[in-house]
Amino acid sequence: MPFVCGVSVMMDFKLITKNLLETYLGSDTLSEVAIQDFLASNASVIGTGKQEFFKDIEHFLNSFKFDVEKRKNIHFEFKDLEIEENIVDDQCVFVYGSVKIYGLYDKEVTIIHLDSRFTIIYGVRDGKWKVLHIHHSIPDKEQLEDEEFPITLGKQVQQARHEVEALSAGYSYICLINLETGDVELIKGNNIPGLNGRYTQMDHNILLEQVNRLIAKPFRKSSFEFYDSKTIAKRLEGKNSLFHTCERTDGTWILSMIVPQKYDENGRVVSVLLANRDFTEEKKRELEQEEALRQEKIKAEKANEAKSIFLFNMSHDIRTPMNAIVGYSQLMKKELTNPKLIHYQEMIEQSSQLLLSIINNVLDMARVESGKMELDENYEVVGNITQLVCSAFAAEASRKNIELNIIMNVEHKHIIVDSTKLQEILSNLISNAIKYTSAGGKVTIDTKELPYDKEGYVLIQTKVTDTGIGMSEEFLPSLFELFTRERNTTLSKIPGTGLGMAIVKNFVDLMNGSIEVESELGKGSTFTITIPHKIANKDYTNRNIESSNEFDINFVGKRILLAEDNELNAEITTTILSEMGFEVKAVEDGILCVNEIQHQPANTYDLILMDIQMPNMDGYKATHCIRRLLQPEKANIPIIAMSANAFEEDKKKAFDVKMNDYITKPIDFQKMEEVLKHILSK
Repeated sequence: MPFVCGVSVMMDFKLITKNLLETYLGSDTLSEVAIQDFLASNASVIGTGKQEFFKDIEHFLNSFKFDVEKRKNIHFEFKDLEIEENIVDDQCVFVYGSVKIYGLYDKEVTIIHLDSRFTIIYGVRDGKWKVLHIHHSIPDKEQLEDEEFPITLGKQVQQARHEVEALSAGYSYICLINLETGDVELIKGNNIPGLNGRYTQMDHNILLEQVNRLIAKPFRKSSFEFYDSKTIAKRLEGKNSLFHTCERTDGTWILSMIVPQKYDENGRVVSVLLANRDFTEEKKRELEQEEALRQEKIKAEKANEAKSIFLFNMSHDIRTPMNAIVGYSQLMKKELTNPKLIHYQEMIEQSSQLLLSIINNVLDMARVESGKMELDENYEVVGNITQLVCSAFAAEASRKNIELNIIMNVEHKHIIVDSTKLQEILSNLISNAIKYTSAGGKVTIDTKELPYDKEGYVLIQTKVTDTGIGMSEEFLPSLFELFTRERNTTLSKIPGTGLGMAIVKNFVDLMNGSIEVESELGKGSTFTITIPHKIANKDYTNRNIESSNEFDINFVGKRILLAEDNELNAEITTTILSEMGFEVKAVEDGILCVNEIQHQPANTYDLILMDIQMPNMDGYKATHCIRRLLQPEKANIPIIAMSANAFEEDKKKAFDVKMNDYITKPIDFQKMEEVLKHILSK
């Protein structure tokens, strides 16, 4: 029974060791220093990894930086833990044993399996039991069969024998180097030609010759520098060891370690131990693990690519017929007088918008997960997006008799922001507030400017508060996770995918903002988003105000060439444009579009509406051909892309081929009218 300060204390060192191993294997980041609680400040650590000795705890933690980075997606588990305990005296206990370590990729696929041995020395430091020494190894077959291995090592450390004895357990070659004279004393292993016997001077030419003979070419320079006795003392300043791994000419790997053996009165190292051991099996396992990780990464990338292709095709294939549904619905609305039929039309339109919202959410989340989501910032006036979103949901709020309040208190209103993503954030928050608030309730959107010390920026906070059903405290921690809802559609009778809040969180993070939520069941919720925005300078503001005033333009007599292969979409678009006052000619593919521009006189058309995916020649290629026409009046005609593809790279590609703007299907004809005014006013 160990004693601490004269008081008998029963310690379960087997349990402590188990907890230590769990902490050691469970660390996912370098910032996790829970293992430090176990270690004495001067604890020594020996292992069979890339480093063998560590000067302090921080050095020990930092030494695993490479491994921590590699194992981001690896979950470690250990099984068959066997522990033996040996109480030396009331101040010292050493524990030794074995354990099987498994590394699971994404917690499913086993890619690492290690049979490990360990010895841990516990001692009393400052009145507390601490780890004084750890030796962790992946022994070879001989070591596994040698039951005395951990016990012998523990006694060696406990009895404070020379480093030579500790190293002898695992190293095939050990020598003592006198750094002042350059003499070498062979302690263990075969003689190296030219370095024979006791106190034979280490000659640089001989060292260079041996390095060139034994070490593979890519490692020769670093190996010569490592073994150079003239620089060892300098390199050991502030360190407890030096290590080096390299490949030999026969294809095997070697790990070399240099450890200080003696210091002079000034604390300078004057002699060292050099130890070499075979590192081939560890390197082989390391390379196998790296290859397994590489293959898993390739599989994951292929899966993501397949998902992206599927979403791309799904988006296009759904949006194309959706354009016809939404378009004909809008055309039908103007002809209806029967209240019942008007109601039916409104339900079709609302359901279409819901379906479109679900598609957009799925696509947005896919972009976030792939890391391809980027900000596309532009000029905006604070409050305009809020007004726009509230207008979109005003009918729903009115139908439920919900009071919708907007409060605005902002001094710097002109900002640079990704208006599309900010609109998506507010749309999710406001639509949820209305969705989960019962009839007669209230929804308030309160936007204000907060103090901010970053020059040229403004901090805008928006609170969306409702008097709805609220959320339980237990659900809040998982609110922003994918596909999570406190009540599913079947139970709540309220449709939803569980994607909206995850998208909001990711968009807010992308904009360097923060989001907080307060909620109570039966009383409602408050979502608070706080985002910094760059302030638009006066020139930028005035330029945008002036351009917005130019949008009042008459479309009567303006001619549009419409390139659209889908007959229904062509009919809808032609009808809407004709009602705006345009004269429209439709063609079915890119070749016909280019031919029409080539063969008609310049200025026959004021603008081209160009579908992207068409047979024979797509919209990108057609635009490229038109931009290369010799007549400037034809080459510079405004071209607006129309596409069922909603990915950002599709828009970027459109602008790369010098299209003037981009409209996503299903077409919002009110937005299209604004785009047409903007383009034709220039």
